[in-house]
Amino acid sequence: MKAQITVEYLLLSSIALVLISFSIIALASIKDRSEKAFDATLFKSSVSELANSIEEVCALGNGNSQAVYLKRNMSIAGKSSGSDFYAEFTDTVSQVTLAEKTYCEVNDLTNAYGKTEVENENGKIKIRKA
Repeated sequence: MKAQITVEYLLLSSIALVLISFSIIALASIKDRSEKAFDATLFKSSVSELANSIEEVCALGNGNSQAVYLKRNMSIAGKSSGSDFYAEFTDTVSQVTLAEKTYCEVNDLTNAYGKTEVENENGKIKIRKA
């Protein structure tokens, strides 16, 4: 009788351990996906804030500048197609790239993070670390 109780206890304990291990694996997967979603949201927020600052400084004209705080490390590349200008923002960790149309030419900058200066110099937007 005692042997049967011990075997039943071992069986129940092993089932509980298997269920706990599945739960831990599922939680780790959820955590990983939520971290990636959070990073993507921070990147999109930084791109939106920087693109708005570029447009505002461009519209205000020569000599105007703004400081922007970027929450994600990114590279910025100025592109042009005919008379249209674009700024490509690339997350240096995930390598995700977003492009925004601009009304002024934008310079290139690698590893932009934290406090960043956006300045209009004769119709060309200069982005530099502050």
